[in-house]
Amino acid sequence: MKPESFIKLSSEEQDWIDAYVDGTITAEEFSDLQDRMLEDADFRAAMRRYLALDNTLQNEVAGAETTDSAASSWLYQDPAKGDVEPAKVTKFPSFLPIAAAAAMAFLLGSGWMHWQGSDSNTTTPDSVGEFAGLNSDEPSAEGFAVIRRLFDASWDADQIHRREGDRLGAELFELASGMAEIQFFSGATMTVEGPAEISLRSAWQAECREGAVRMKVPPAARGFVLKAPSTEIIDLGTEFGLEVRDGQGHVEVYDGEIEFLHKGEVKQLVQKGGAWELPSDGVAELVESGLVQYPDADRMGSQTTERRQLDFERWQSHRDSLAEDNRLIAFYTFDRPNGEKLIPNLAKLGGGEFDGAVVMAEPVAGRWPEMKEALEFRRPGSRVRVNIPGEFSAFTFMTWVRIDSLDRWYSALFLGDGYENGEPHWQIQDDGRLMLSVMVDDTYVYPKNPNKNAAGLATIYFSEPIWDQSMSGEWMHIVSTFDPARRSVAHFVNGKEISREPIEEKFFIDKLRIGNGEIGNWGLPHREDPVFAIRNLNGRMDEFAIFKVALEPDEVRELYERSRMIHR
Repeated sequence: MKPESFIKLSSEEQDWIDAYVDGTITAEEFSDLQDRMLEDADFRAAMRRYLALDNTLQNEVAGAETTDSAASSWLYQDPAKGDVEPAKVTKFPSFLPIAAAAAMAFLLGSGWMHWQGSDSNTTTPDSVGEFAGLNSDEPSAEGFAVIRRLFDASWDADQIHRREGDRLGAELFELASGMAEIQFFSGATMTVEGPAEISLRSAWQAECREGAVRMKVPPAARGFVLKAPSTEIIDLGTEFGLEVRDGQGHVEVYDGEIEFLHKGEVKQLVQKGGAWELPSDGVAELVESGLVQYPDADRMGSQTTERRQLDFERWQSHRDSLAEDNRLIAFYTFDRPNGEKLIPNLAKLGGGEFDGAVVMAEPVAGRWPEMKEALEFRRPGSRVRVNIPGEFSAFTFMTWVRIDSLDRWYSALFLGDGYENGEPHWQIQDDGRLMLSVMVDDTYVYPKNPNKNAAGLATIYFSEPIWDQSMSGEWMHIVSTFDPARRSVAHFVNGKEISREPIEEKFFIDKLRIGNGEIGNWGLPHREDPVFAIRNLNGRMDEFAIFKVALEPDEVRELYERSRMIHR
């Protein structure tokens, strides 16, 4: 390892690392070292490099059959082992096993490789080489926990709004109401009920400052530490609840056992059925169990499933009603009986003539998993082909879509094949802006670009950005209207109008058509040119409609309200 790969450390930081590697670190120094690792990513990186170098040097010592290096101690210490009386100096402070495990989690999260098949007292050269080969250019991800499920969760205006699948790191997790289930990478699961304020420290440690939580800790996560304002709880492989209100705590064990240390008192072992009050200004007190009802994600999940079923049935009623609207040209919900390759057009006007043909698009879970299908267009050839003849005087395009990424210039929502006079192109640009355009004159040649194959006369009506990467995987209701009579183009997201632009005289056209077109892609090879631009939508769609009128803003809002998911 090159010397310049180490960052500049303070003398105090250097002393901590040297003492740890030498095996002379004190409990106080180890506590300071751990705090610095929790706070400083650069210091964690430096610590990893020093430990890797220590291992490498140990392995190069001739005849060394075992190693007593700091890195080995860190790798092989079991945070679940029994309590040992603290000494002044220790290779690995056994009275702080959980703190060590928390620090170890940072190493694991950054790529520390440990081969389980190797001898328990040595680190293989291969594993050291794998570790030493890591550098800042290797792709990595932040965080040590993930939001697994949300139940009627809501947040105040000044709080971070979360979604299922969000990754969490060392941060403050707040919840105004409802429940959230958090899965730590250590294997522990925390169910939080709002109002709550949880400080997440590592994959092995958190603090409940306010609210009620239920912890489920499997054997693999034994040793997880949950703190309260005046108490530290060490889980020994169990299920327990902790409530904190205005600094006052209450803990109850549902299965297994825990240890807790309250305001310097003697450590208490609490087994199944035990419950204790944890006052902020007094001694812990054994109390009757069952005084507090703690959040239960499984029970809440069952209730939510029932409510989602009612939600879905409400949407089905809306679907059937909408299909009778004689202003609809086409209406697809992407449900395919028996996996057929045709998507039925539910609109009364079009009937079976406007059915869509599925090409490579894959059936996936829609907005109501296990109840409704969607189509995913992740492969370049994915699309739904339609043929919609006729002439129209206005358009409204509507879809429920889940975008995973905008990894190309244009991502298709719906586009006419040839982009000839009156044909629409509806898509999203890579900066997150909605785009709607209609060809006005396909024979027009721009004087400064006399390329006969260039697009004719048309303009693109953009919205402001409606999507960024933080919204990946989130369902959105998107509507765009083209209204020649009022010479206006508007864009809507989740029922709200976000932009409106006039149609200038130069780009006015009131004879609109579709003909052959595609949902979720564009670019059939045509004429003698087999090359087509990749515009497939990297995401999924579970509802799509075209109206022959420009819907009013209140109608768009009603469409959203009647078709949206109330219970997530």
